[in-house]
Amino acid sequence: MSENSSPLVRVMQREFRRITERKTLYLLSIGLPIVLFVLLALIYNNGIVHDLPVAICDDDHSELSRLLIRSVESTSSMSVVMYAQSMAEIREGMLAGTIQAGFYIPPHFEADVKGGRFSTVVVVKNTFNLIIGNMILKDAATILKTVSGGAMLKKLRSKGMSEEQAMNVVNPIRLDTQVLYNPNYSYLNYLIPPMLPVVLQMIIMVAGVLVMSSEFTHSTFNELLDVGGDNLLAVFFGKALPHLAIHSASALGIVGIMFPLFGIGINGSILAVILLLLYFVGASLFLALAISSLMHDQQKATEVAIFLVTPAFLFSGLTFPAWAMPAADAWYAQTMPFTPFLTAFMKVYQMNAPLKYIVPEVLHLSAFLFVSLGVGLAAIHFQIVRHRAGRKNTGGER
Repeated sequence: MSENSSPLVRVMQREFRRITERKTLYLLSIGLPIVLFVLLALIYNNGIVHDLPVAICDDDHSELSRLLIRSVESTSSMSVVMYAQSMAEIREGMLAGTIQAGFYIPPHFEADVKGGRFSTVVVVKNTFNLIIGNMILKDAATILKTVSGGAMLKKLRSKGMSEEQAMNVVNPIRLDTQVLYNPNYSYLNYLIPPMLPVVLQMIIMVAGVLVMSSEFTHSTFNELLDVGGDNLLAVFFGKALPHLAIHSASALGIVGIMFPLFGIGINGSILAVILLLLYFVGASLFLALAISSLMHDQQKATEVAIFLVTPAFLFSGLTFPAWAMPAADAWYAQTMPFTPFLTAFMKVYQMNAPLKYIVPEVLHLSAFLFVSLGVGLAAIHFQIVRHRAGRKNTGGER
């Protein structure tokens, strides 16, 4: 370490050396993100759920019921794996886990439909998994509407109506659905982009609370002051910048490596996504440093960090909208930096929203960054003053 270097550079060099020498911190900051990012992306690599096993119980055995069965088999989401003899057998298959849904076609199904009478096809679906349940419901509704509409259209045409007249009777109100974001309901596009940043935040927070607290735990804070020349900014930012560089590289790896590797497209500005991720990294790191500067016990500091970041994903509004949460929970969600980040991130990444629409979230995230920065600097300044006084009292003033 060159004595001619500035205090900031000397502290940074010391911190990089500490990172490489401490295996736990090295693996946590560099090795773990790579492993977790790849494992998470591989889980949802298929993107879309398909070939869900379903059962059919056909008590009609008619041409129309066979058409209905062929329509179920033709969907990409479902695959007929069992022909049941009763509803009880379908329920047994659900309990055994061999099927995810069942279709019961009642007797006289074709005769009732062609005769203009009401007929009910029972769809039994497993809604323990909401995604699976909703997918089966959506495709089942489409199939039944198509089959019943086709039967009615055929009947009306046989009575002399033109195809246009028959269509107007069968389908008087036409629905035009425009799916703007994630049109194929891909898990990969829905879950991985927000999950990777929240995992990165957990790593940043757990590693970040060790940055300052370790100096007090291992009684090396005086050594740090000597290297930094008792300069507050050199001490604080000299410790912070190496970790900021490492975690920023992980964030860039999400956009530059993980997204292309698994075919995750960015609908909005790539530059805006990168800048937002880097800003989030900064806010998370400085929050961890503030905790680390205030709490000198590594275990307690780590517990506080874990308490703050563990529920972040659940309270972010991704799995359940924040506005529908109880007021206390909705307020608590706003006390975590991941909440405003995710809202802004999804607007840019998925919705291609102009930047003016993320200004409130960026300001919210800025509050976390600057408040944490202020608290961290104040806490370290207090420690510098205290250690100066200690050296003076012991005759060790330089």
